[in-house]
Amino acid sequence: MNNHNHLEWIEPTGGVICFPRFKKEIKIDVEKFYKILLEHHKTYVGPGHWFEQSKRNFRLGFGWEKQKTFEKGLENIDKAIVTTIQF
Repeated sequence: MNNHNHLEWIEPTGGVICFPRFKKEIKIDVEKFYKILLEHHKTYVGPGHWFEQSKRNFRLGFGWEKQKTFEKGLENIDKAIVTTIQF
């Protein structure tokens, strides 16, 4: 997560999920982010509102995929963010 300039998180102390969120200063259309991530990059995360959190948070699982697949998912998240950031 240290390499993701648009996201922040509270690092989990255990388990295989985390809930990154877009930093407050990042202007992003979160609905468009989720749509682009799924439809264009075939990558799926759980929107935060499913877990009684802000839509700016998302659930990211990292315990069952192979490292290469997980890294590709992180790349796809970055691509979707860049596509949906509002300047």
